[in-house]
Amino acid sequence: MPLHEEEFDIDADLVKSLLADQMPHWADLSLEELDTSGTVNVMFRLGDDRVVRLPRTAGLAAGPQRESACLRRFTESLPLRIPRHLALGEPTAAYPSHWSVLDWIEGATANKSTLADLHQAGEVLAGFITALRGMSTEWAPPGGSYRAFDLATVDHDLRRWTTQLPCDFDPGEVLGIWDMCLNAPEWKGTPTWLHSDLRGDNLLVHEGVLSAVIDWEDCAVGDPAADYLAAWWLFDADSRDAFRSATKASTPEWTRAKGWALHMAVAAIPYYIDSHPPFAAQARTALAEILADER
Repeated sequence: MPLHEEEFDIDADLVKSLLADQMPHWADLSLEELDTSGTVNVMFRLGDDRVVRLPRTAGLAAGPQRESACLRRFTESLPLRIPRHLALGEPTAAYPSHWSVLDWIEGATANKSTLADLHQAGEVLAGFITALRGMSTEWAPPGGSYRAFDLATVDHDLRRWTTQLPCDFDPGEVLGIWDMCLNAPEWKGTPTWLHSDLRGDNLLVHEGVLSAVIDWEDCAVGDPAADYLAAWWLFDADSRDAFRSATKASTPEWTRAKGWALHMAVAAIPYYIDSHPPFAAQARTALAEILADER
């Protein structure tokens, strides 16, 4: 079932033809479509050690070029592994978007069952975020995630999605938390890098420990608070406190992060409830964590 309107028609035959035309040295490798929780790309494992990523819609088509530029700069400089960018595919008549080939990183997606110690995971993720913020922004390409900017940019969007939440959520309670987040002081520091989507689906685990960060199309420069949204999307109450302590986040920064976590959850529940039930379920859990955090 398509996740978005006007999705490209992407299947193994298309990918094989793109490889044969643009990257013939890889055209004979095995190709397997992956069943993932991703909402931006359709992905295929290529041979044993590569993955092909193709944006689902024209609105997502800028991602591969941005990811290519960022991964080439970041690969050797961060404390968790990130993918190596191997090739950038060109748009064609059959598939009118850039697309990517990256190296394959083994690992399970991060969640409470795959992580051996949530407190340790919080410390590791906090260290990664700190290192990312320290990276030079001089070469940064324009654009990237809207989460690098003010919460006010999605205020109308959040209120619209709140009206479509299932009846077991109280819209008034949700909007009360949102208004608190919206009124937090704005970021006044120097703009820094943020990944912008550090949910468990974009974090890989090896032998119970956080090992890698994937999906870099939306990395951006701006207010970095959104990179703390994992506090509610990945951690529980106890480990969330440990994560906050490790980040040394200020109260305004933490409050803005909660706003981004809330916006993501409130939008995802109605949007994906039919097309992507596992992701909608993650969003329900995150929203429940946010509500419990304020009660």
